Amino acid sequence: MFLSSKFFGGEKVIVVLEGQDEFRISERISQIKLTVTPPEVRDINITVLDGNLVNIEELFASVATIPFMADKRLVIVEGLLNKLGGTRKKGSSESGSMEWSDFPTLFAGMPETSTLLLVEEAYSPAGKIVSQILKQSKVEKFPALRYRELIDWINARCSLLGVELESQAISLLADSVGNELRLIDSELKKMKTYSQGNLITASDVRLMVPYVRQQNVFRVVDAVIEGRTSDALSASANLINLGESPSAIVRMIERQIRFLFNTKYLISQKTPTSDIGRRINLSGYPLRKTLEMEKKISQAKILDMHGKLLESNIRVREGRLTEQESFDLLIAELR
Repeated sequence: MFLSSKFFGGEKVIVVLEGQDEFRISERISQIKLTVTPPEVRDINITVLDGNLVNIEELFASVATIPFMADKRLVIVEGLLNKLGGTRKKGSSESGSMEWSDFPTLFAGMPETSTLLLVEEAYSPAGKIVSQILKQSKVEKFPALRYRELIDWINARCSLLGVELESQAISLLADSVGNELRLIDSELKKMKTYSQGNLITASDVRLMVPYVRQQNVFRVVDAVIEGRTSDALSASANLINLGESPSAIVRMIERQIRFLFNTKYLISQKTPTSDIGRRINLSGYPLRKTLEMEKKISQAKILDMHGKLLESNIRVREGRLTEQESFDLLIAELR
């Protein structure tokens, strides 16, 4: 016997939130939490578990608990299907498939006063237990937004927050920040305060959003690493249009190369990812981008790029080339 198709408040007892869009998933979790009423006992009736660490007895005990002075309980488990499907994250414990093979029988009697919410970035649906769970679950997918979807999301967010951006400003924000929805939300809230009800232009975004410049630096380095000279020049031109000089862009690239060098060294020393940001003094979006870039480039390439950056500075100091000429040559040399 497996899980019966139970519903509570119009939703199945087991709900799966799947995808790489952390921000939209977090908002959906917040919405589901609101279904636990009354508000004054909400927190005591919500349990959050780590799917890589929880065992089946702990999970069953959590979902079988009777709500305390409330209509229902919510149990949130992050990464359980990832573990059961065998696509474990580094450092996670072994799943103990024999232990979890009892999942269908144990959860057949899951009370309708409990909702089990499984939050997953990625998992393999091929495993027997996982496929059985999915058949009896409501699955909501949150993939990374495509460009047109991102533009629509920003427009909708502006309406929700009560802030007005011209179309060019929205496009610039999408181009510069990409799918970092949490960052976009934060920047929109700042711009709302700044605008005092006025229309926000592309110039305002260039002035206020540091990621406009930073993202173009990442694009220059990304394009150089991948040998896309024309894209590197295009991203550099965007920075120059934002008021940066060629020498300032070179300094930004040098800074990013230093971050990559230090990150690669720390990873070679098996430094935990959680400690790398603290060691190189980076956090949030810049840290995530640096960790992504580190995987694309070798130590030898980093040293080669560093040497070419030094040579570019020497050319300008000795007057052999202008800043712009030396910069254009540098981008071609870095490929």
